Amino acid sequence: MVEIRIVDTSLFLSRYKSLQDRIAAACARSNRSPSDVRVIVVTKTHPIETIQTVIDRGIHDIGENRVQEIEQKMPQLKGAFEMHLVGHLQSNKVNKAVPLVQWIQSIDSIRLAEKAGACAEGLQKRIKALVQVKTSEEETKSGCAPGECFAVAESVAKNPGLEFCGLMTIGPLGASESNTRKSFAALRACAEQCRHLASRVELSMGMSADFEWAIEEGATMIRIGTLLLGERK
Repeated sequence: MVEIRIVDTSLFLSRYKSLQDRIAAACARSNRSPSDVRVIVVTKTHPIETIQTVIDRGIHDIGENRVQEIEQKMPQLKGAFEMHLVGHLQSNKVNKAVPLVQWIQSIDSIRLAEKAGACAEGLQKRIKALVQVKTSEEETKSGCAPGECFAVAESVAKNPGLEFCGLMTIGPLGASESNTRKSFAALRACAEQCRHLASRVELSMGMSADFEWAIEEGATMIRIGTLLLGERK
């Protein structure tokens, strides 16, 4: 049986303050403003009560990995927030995901962009989309190849049901600092090709174990779960 603890408010606020301090320090090292970095709180496997506590504390960006969890949780959540799908989106789950989310951070093909865009347009909705790029050599990672990134981004930008907002990657798990930074720098290089497609190209990269390196490499969005909500047990 999976045991999931509900984080209490004071503990969450303490962890969030610590996170903000670390973000500020990473920004100072890279001559950036902390206001340039957006925190997506990833609530995978955590219960409704925990997520509602996060929203009630003024957090506006919630991330989930699985469409099935979003289906279960969204009807029960209240308040002002935006739901980000940060996990891999299967083509057969598009029609379930699009009505429920505001952001899809994992568009990795022209075909998926076209399907998601058509679904959004049918709902008279516009989804904010990031193109996921595979910037490491791990076989289990999703994402288009860096060489395919511009074509996918352009297809998103031209789709009336989608708004091209930037790029996303997942750094190599457990890798050295140099290899992790190399992965993040590769996404930054991809972004240079896409600058004219949006007024601001978001770079969603960095999680609990590597977000400081990601910020120093240019991240504008970081996806944080464990540091704020604790280990999933």
